[in-house]
Amino acid sequence: MPNTRGPKIESTTSWNVLRVSIHNEEASKRILRISLTRLMGHSFGGYETAYISGKTDIFAASVAGAAPIDLNSFYHAINWRTGKPHMIKFNIGQFRLGVSAYEMPLTYLNNSPLNNVENINKPLLFWSGKNDQQVDWHQSIELYLAMHRLEKNNIMLLYPEEEHSFSDPYNQKDLSIRILQWFNHFLKNEKAFEWIENRG
Repeated sequence: MPNTRGPKIESTTSWNVLRVSIHNEEASKRILRISLTRLMGHSFGGYETAYISGKTDIFAASVAGAAPIDLNSFYHAINWRTGKPHMIKFNIGQFRLGVSAYEMPLTYLNNSPLNNVENINKPLLFWSGKNDQQVDWHQSIELYLAMHRLEKNNIMLLYPEEEHSFSDPYNQKDLSIRILQWFNHFLKNEKAFEWIENRG
């Protein structure tokens, strides 16, 4: 992995994920029909899903759950479950940018899915729990509203009593069914269910 410490950042966590995605894109062109590929992630994986969706059209549809969307605001937020600031994740945690948002503000901007919203061309489904204490659901709302304003194909599902990971079996099943319906519609051309059809 490239050195991301110090002032000369040439590569970031998100870019490394994207390079792997692009490499896999080239391989998948030889193996799979692109129309059958999909992308899904939750939490940091949701962030990666949203970020990659703004960088490549390889995936026919995507699902991002409880995703950090604006890295600058996420940097300045707290994980209320642990009481620790998210800043730690950017230095030694999942994001590993190695610098603060003050030292390299453009790095945070360029790695934010919100900054690439105009390049998201494939359907993207968001979901969050309204009681999430790890990744505030307003993060997902920001990208949802931006995509809606730009008339991009997206839906956000917000579950009022759920946290970062769902605990209610009914909601777990509901979300699983909706994700399958989302992918079946956009990947297999199955008839859209009403919640997808009436998303406007």
